[in-house]
Amino acid sequence: MLRAAKYIAILGLFLAAVAAVSGAVAARQYGTGAYLASAVSATMIWAVGSLSLLIVALAPTPAARVNAALLGMLIRMGLPMLALMYFTKSNHPLAAEGIVGLLVVHYLLGLIVETLLSVRLTSASATPAVNTTPAAS
Repeated sequence: MLRAAKYIAILGLFLAAVAAVSGAVAARQYGTGAYLASAVSATMIWAVGSLSLLIVALAPTPAARVNAALLGMLIRMGLPMLALMYFTKSNHPLAAEGIVGLLVVHYLLGLIVETLLSVRLTSASATPAVNTTPAAS
C-alpha cells in the first residue's frame, strides 16, 4: 500500500508540472483563466489516475489484479470522457478558458505515466518474496 501512495504522489507531481506548463501555454490564447482550467483538469485526471492505482494496489491475487486493471481502465477513461462531454455542451466558464483541450493534454500525458506506474505496481506485487533463510539439512 505504501508503494501505491508513492506512485499516487509521483503522478500528482507530474501532473502539477504539466498543469503549470500547459496553463502557461493556454494562457496565451485564453487569458489568465487558463491557469485555473489547467489546475482543474490536472486535478480531475489525478483523481481518476489515483483511483485506478489504488484499485490495482488493493487487488489480492493475480487474477484480481487483471480485473482491477480493467476496472481502472474503465474509470480512467469513463470519467474524463463524461467531463469532456459536459464541458463541450455546457456554458461553463471553464469551457471558455480552454478546459476541453487541457483535459485532453492532461489525460494523454497522465495516461502514459499512470500506465507505467500501474504496470510497475502490478509486477511488484506479483513477484514472490525471496526466502533468505538457509535451507535446513
